[in-house]
Amino acid sequence: MPLPKAGSSSLIGNSFFIFISRFFPSLASLLVIIWYSKRLPEEVYGQYQHFWIQLYIIYPLICFGIHVLLVTYSPAFIRALAQKLTPRHYALYGIWALLLSTLYALLQQHATGMDLWVPFLFILFFSLSLIIESVLIVQRRFAVLVPVNIIYAVAYCTLHWWVWLNGFSLPAIFGWLLVITAARLFVFVLVVAANFKRSEPSAAEVTLRQVRSLWLHLGVYDILQVLFSWVDKFIISLVLTASLSAVYFNGSLNIPFLPILLSAAGSAVLMQLAGTPKNEQENENTRHLMLRTGRMLSCIVFPIFFYLFTFRSELFGVLLVKYAAAVPVFAVSILVLPVRAYSFTTVLQRFHKGALINIGAAADLLLACALMYPLYLWLGLPGVALSFVITTYLQAAFYLYHSARLLGVASLALLPYANWLTKLIVFALLFIAIHYAATTHFTPKISLFLGAALMAVTIAISLSIEFYNERKNGRHAPAATAERYQ
Repeated sequence: MPLPKAGSSSLIGNSFFIFISRFFPSLASLLVIIWYSKRLPEEVYGQYQHFWIQLYIIYPLICFGIHVLLVTYSPAFIRALAQKLTPRHYALYGIWALLLSTLYALLQQHATGMDLWVPFLFILFFSLSLIIESVLIVQRRFAVLVPVNIIYAVAYCTLHWWVWLNGFSLPAIFGWLLVITAARLFVFVLVVAANFKRSEPSAAEVTLRQVRSLWLHLGVYDILQVLFSWVDKFIISLVLTASLSAVYFNGSLNIPFLPILLSAAGSAVLMQLAGTPKNEQENENTRHLMLRTGRMLSCIVFPIFFYLFTFRSELFGVLLVKYAAAVPVFAVSILVLPVRAYSFTTVLQRFHKGALINIGAAADLLLACALMYPLYLWLGLPGVALSFVITTYLQAAFYLYHSARLLGVASLALLPYANWLTKLIVFALLFIAIHYAATTHFTPKISLFLGAALMAVTIAISLSIEFYNERKNGRHAPAATAERYQ
């Protein structure tokens, strides 16, 4: 079933509310990481991170792409699908979720000595919350979703502070987090149930075979993506000490909010292309749209990359003081950021090439795991991070090659390489100069925040220049003039 068309204003509005609803829990998590990394002993902090690392590995197996699948359909279709499923389907999924929750609880009991029931219920409620949250997004219940997630984020930070103030313990913090997670799930379920009662099921025929095929592709891809982000931290947490695991975790920390932004950009492209015929003119329009998106994203991603790279020592010296040993890991891990200025799977998704996407994701994960140990022996912990940087660039090349074949163009024709090269040179020189001037005349703390302010100004100026160029040359440039945007 194809995605429905959406107007630009609706697309921008929905994207904004989805981003905001996910922004505050991510911000709360980041604030707690900074707070606890400064105040907890390294061994205790490593045990605390074990809980999250292993949760982020196992919960995608419980969800298995259901939360991704649901946003493909309308509320009426989802209700019809829910009625089409038999008790056997629900029972099988329930057994699957309970078995994986038990596995997670056993891992936590072994690592931290925590009672089984807390991690068991926590990962189960956490996974169900993500699935129900997707239904709320489809129902466009942002008036509930946004404030509930804001309240959850505030409670998340408050509980972490309160438990630390009264004598930190892992059972205490995760016991209280279980309470607010269960409360959020309870509210979500009530709202979704009320909306289903007021809506009519879709009159369209629900074919479980077609839904199952899409679900399996999305489920496998979602699992592979999450595994790629967390498998290195998971393996490190199993084979090295908790203190070394904490060093690696902080050094390879995902840049907050950036994945949400990039996901929104890729989704916007797909929605704009949805429902249009796949012909030669549409292929050229798709190519132009990809060039345009790459230029816009680079205005944000490139300044963030150069700021983080040049101010990496100040970042850890001010915010993560106890983890200066993680600076080399961080310097290597963020080398992946420039490639994030482009959505390499968008064209493949447009042409429903889910198999190619999964082949690239699986090869990426397997090759990274194969490179981890030899690169660790060579470079230590930075070598583990380097293995994932190398394979990410190889995966991007794989996706770019197949996307170009589908559109009938050369691979480089899909990239705004001249625009990117100019920005890379300008931003590199700019941030080297900013870092030198700031660290020469100011303290590390002032230098860090001054660099952040100038990064924000740089992003605003570069975006303004791109918008000016679009107005000057025409937002929807014809094929003959598309080359000037390279």
